[in-house]
Amino acid sequence: MIMIKKKLRYLALVSFCTSAVSVIHINQVSSENPFDRIQAGQWVVASMYWQDKLVSTGKTFNPIGWHAAHKTLPIGTLIRVSNPKNHRSINVTINDRGPFVADRELDLSLGAGALLGFQGLGTVYMEVLSIPPTKKFQRPIVENLFAVADANGNCAGVAAC
Repeated sequence: MIMIKKKLRYLALVSFCTSAVSVIHINQVSSENPFDRIQAGQWVVASMYWQDKLVSTGKTFNPIGWHAAHKTLPIGTLIRVSNPKNHRSINVTINDRGPFVADRELDLSLGAGALLGFQGLGTVYMEVLSIPPTKKFQRPIVENLFAVADANGNCAGVAAC
């Protein structure tokens, strides 16, 4: 009888501890990079480039940097590129336009391609992690547009205007 009471106490203690631990909030349980994907990933054909030139931002191209060129993503966008052959991933920043070849969607700098173990031309998995904020454009105030039209309309028959 004493042995059964000890086992029941032990069982009660274990169940209490497990219930207490189960309510503890864990911030991150994933081993994945802490950046959240903001777009679904996609398979793209990529190549590497290393030519000495100016990039779209006006800066000199750094061939060993972690950069890429994309046709449509905004300059400054952070993307994660993964090589399916060796399961390596790297985060790179879009800093140029291109590639200017019809069947390619991404140009990786030589440094980014080397870290991925990428050779020449191939398929990679691309995920968009962050897009830089867009500039706010000042819209013309509608009242001012009507005021200009009214001023011109009042001068229609007056020679002094």
